[in-house]
Parts: sequence; structure tokens; C-alpha cells
Amino acid sequence: MFSVILGAAVAFLVTVALGSRFIVFLQTRKFGQFVREEGPQTHLIKAGTPTMGGVVMLMGLLAALVVVARPNVATLTTLLLVGSVAGVGLYDDWQKISKRRSEGLSARYKFLLLTLTVVVADVLALRYVGVTQNIIVPGIDANLMLGPGILGIALFSIFLLLVIAGTTNAVNLTDGLDGLAAGAGGISLLTYTAISFLERQYDVAIICGAMVGALIGFLWYNAHPAEVFMGDTGSLAIGGVLAAAAIFTKTEMLLPIIGGLFVIEALSVMIQYAVWRLSGRKRRVFKMAPIHHHFEMSGWEENKIVVRFWILQSAFAAAGFVLYYFFLYNS
Repeated sequence: MFSVILGAAVAFLVTVALGSRFIVFLQTRKFGQFVREEGPQTHLIKAGTPTMGGVVMLMGLLAALVVVARPNVATLTTLLLVGSVAGVGLYDDWQKISKRRSEGLSARYKFLLLTLTVVVADVLALRYVGVTQNIIVPGIDANLMLGPGILGIALFSIFLLLVIAGTTNAVNLTDGLDGLAAGAGGISLLTYTAISFLERQYDVAIICGAMVGALIGFLWYNAHPAEVFMGDTGSLAIGGVLAAAAIFTKTEMLLPIIGGLFVIEALSVMIQYAVWRLSGRKRRVFKMAPIHHHFEMSGWEENKIVVRFWILQSAFAAAGFVLYYFFLYNS
């Protein structure tokens, strides 16, 4: 427990200490955010705000792990996964900046890069970390074993792809208001810090705790009005840590509950797109998706949306932890 607390403290202090200098670095090089003109008009003032702030979060995380983490395969595999998805996000952020537009990599290309990341993580997790090819469904005492053959490995690899790609993209969609993704990610990862500790996955607990510290440090600069945005670099890194924690603790089926806000954000985009296409591009369910923009365009103040969504995410995280404790802990 002391290592978890120390890791969080180190990550927080390093992120806060480096944050201001990194913001100046981004400003001098004009690495600013481009805002969609069709989005909420209140966002136009945010144009030019430095982005790629997720880099300083990763610096805080890495510093904490240098101090407290053990250099074993589980830690290195998690870092490889997080570093890989964050690298995809960094490349995406750079595409937006260099091409001076709000859209970066195409969804197809980004999914291809994430797939390659999952393949590497899958090999390491199965061969060296000891992750088993089973899916535990809490509440109904179901334990789906995927066989050791080629088919079983392929099915489990597809499952891991869905977990990692789904989580990273859902967090990415949530990152649309000052502090929203950072706060919601911190709440989710705090829950996984506790679960990892109870599962005696101490290396995972240290990484989750350190990421929580880095996110709190990042909120120092990302709280409304934000001085810096995390960009895809940060949001994909948060999703990577969440996905890794779920995989190592065998709570993949609880992840949609613990990260319930991210699921709602992703579903709002899927529903909006499906209705729009099926109606011949004439109808929409929400004023704008993801759903936080719907409330923003309905007249809610940004801070009110963020705080209420944090409360909602806290409820989801608490519900997920209760389900874990009563149905999976000591099972």
C-alpha cells in the first residue's frame, strides 16, 4: 500500500512540476488545438489552447514507476501497452497540428495501429505474464474457458482487441470538456487500484495508483478554463491503463460498469450515427454527440456538466466495485 501511495505522490508532483514548463514549450511552438466550427460556439475561444498534454502525464507516470515499480514482465507489458496506444495518440495529435485541422488519423488507420498493439500485448500477456484464456462473468458464476488451441487463442485475441480498442476509443470520445476525461479516468483507475490490490496484483495497483496521481496533477492545469488539453496522447493512455488493469485482474466484464460514463459517451456516438444514416442523414437523437455536447448545447454550463458527469462516474465505479467484492473477491 505504501508503494501505491508513494507512486501516486511522485506522479502528482512530477506532473505538476513539469506541467507549466511543458505548456510554455507547447505555446512557443504553437502546438494548439483546432476546434470544429460546427461544434458548440463556446468552444471557439479554446482554439489555440496547447494540446498533447498527455505527454506530461506519461512523464509523471514513468517517474513514479522508476521510483517504486518492480522491473518485471507484468510491469513492462503494461508499460508497453500504454506506451503503444499513447504513441498512436501522439501520432494522431501530431497529424492534427501539422495539417492544422481538428481531425487526425482516419478511424480505419487508427484501428489498424491499435490492432498491431494488441497482438504484441496478447503474446506477452499469454506467454510471459500468465494471463489465462478465460472470461469471468460476475453474478451468474460463469467462467468461459477458451481452449488452448489456435481457435481459442484467436478468440481470446479478438476479445482483448475489443477490450483495449473499445476502452481507449471510449475514453477518447469523453475527452471533450475541460477536466472531464481526466477526472472520470481518475475515478475509474482509483477503483482499479483497489481491485488490483485485493487481487494481489501489486504491480498493476502501483501503475493504476501512479496514473491516478498523474491525472490529479494534470487536472491542476486542465481544470476549467483549461491551460492545456491532454489530446489523444493522454486519453488513449488512460484507456490503455484501464484495459490492462481489467485484463490482469480478470474483470473485463466489469469494465463497462466501472467505466460506465465512457460507455455512455461511446453509445451516444454510435446511436447518433446509426439514426443519422438510417434516416437518410435527416434525423439525430442528440443535438450533438458525444452526449456531453448535447447538454452543452442545451444550455448547461461546462463546469456543471463536468461535475455531474464525475458524480455519475463515481456511482458507476462504486457499483462496479460492489459487484466485484460480492461476486468475484475470494471466489
